[in-house]
Amino acid sequence: MTTEGETRSPLLRFALEGQRVRKAATVLERESPRLVAALRRAVPFLSRRGVPIALSQARAMPMADLLETLVRPVHTTHLVTKPGHAAGALLLDAGAVALFLDGVLGGDGSTLPELNPAGLSGPQAALVGGVASNILRSFSTALQASLGLSLEPPAGNVDHAKVESAPIACVLDIGEADPPARVALLLAREPLVMESASSDPPPPSIDDPRIVSVLEEVELLVVVELGRVPLKVGSLASLKVGDTLRLDVPVSGLVSVRVDGRELMRGRPTSSGGRIAVKVVPNVLPARGARHEA
Repeated sequence: MTTEGETRSPLLRFALEGQRVRKAATVLERESPRLVAALRRAVPFLSRRGVPIALSQARAMPMADLLETLVRPVHTTHLVTKPGHAAGALLLDAGAVALFLDGVLGGDGSTLPELNPAGLSGPQAALVGGVASNILRSFSTALQASLGLSLEPPAGNVDHAKVESAPIACVLDIGEADPPARVALLLAREPLVMESASSDPPPPSIDDPRIVSVLEEVELLVVVELGRVPLKVGSLASLKVGDTLRLDVPVSGLVSVRVDGRELMRGRPTSSGGRIAVKVVPNVLPARGARHEA
């Protein structure tokens, strides 16, 4: 059986990691005005047309959640940070792609090209790729001046450059359409907190009782995953009141209990006071460094 001390230690570490994530998001939010100005320099017609650009969000979020907010097709430019050599990406959603194609081809923004959600054509991809490269260079210049952080194309095959599952995303909304065109810069956490690391005091020991007393008051979101059900669109659309979704977890099976996207323990479904509950079972903690599906 897992002791309280064995469980508390990783929870405190998750709390410390959460502080670093929030710090990285704050850094990127602080830099957003420079990124807006850099975007206008890279795409001059945005200023000539008076197109508004505003920060939508700057926070850590799973890639799947971010992609759900972007209209397809999405153009992706992979990057690496220097220093840090961490993978990242620049994403342009369909609205941004159409807007940039219109500007490059001399349009006035009144009639944007229609795009195939399945993907861009060869010429479209080439034109947008050039614009994306200009934006990446302009973003890099802005972040180099303020953070000492450069953004560069990865060496070798870009398919090998993988962005971490929950990067810090700075999403810029362009224009006043609904939904707006969107440009998203994805960066790993570490390069963003690295710039102030030299001036920060050494990280406190997790065994320091003063730190423990503070961290024990930090709230963590605990997610109990009972199951996931793959459904075809037709089946989902035909669901009606009274239908039952059958989960892939047996009644006596184990369910995952996650904190900060990582499995912390497992439990068995039960009930308590008329509510669904989960009873924690032994074999709680994964091995250090193990990777789990988010």
